[in-house]
Amino acid sequence: MSIAANKEIELIEKSWANLAALIDRLGLLKLEFKGNERWAVKDHLAHIAAWELSLLALLNGEDRRTAMGVPDAGEETDELNEAIWLRHRHESAEEVLGFWRKSHEALMHRLGELSDADLRRSYNHYQPNDPRDPNDDRPAVEWVAGNTYEHYDEHAGWIEALS
Repeated sequence: MSIAANKEIELIEKSWANLAALIDRLGLLKLEFKGNERWAVKDHLAHIAAWELSLLALLNGEDRRTAMGVPDAGEETDELNEAIWLRHRHESAEEVLGFWRKSHEALMHRLGELSDADLRRSYNHYQPNDPRDPNDDRPAVEWVAGNTYEHYDEHAGWIEALS
């Protein structure tokens, strides 16, 4: 693993640890809390886990929506998020915590196998059967950031506001 790949792993681990500490502070009962919002804390965790599975599928050249557990969902982000919420909303906090942890573990294992050169390959390299715009050659590392530490930090803010 290269220095850049290590840097990504460090950013992910730091942000994950912060989010995990927040979840630990809240405790199992507060994961069901949603205040005046539609999503409970546990719904945020299921959402994060599903998007991590999407990233894992991206890196494995698999169908991302199938990996998220919502193969029939539309392609737009809001449609995907709604489908994820509908799929997981009735699960217990314990079930969601298990899903969240297992998804993260699988993703981190895969990321640990990648080099900097791997992370710099384009989305289309990993998804030849479902390419993005052929002129969009952004590296996969952008999806790594967006579906891990940037995503954790975003949801941690919303979870903090709920608690």
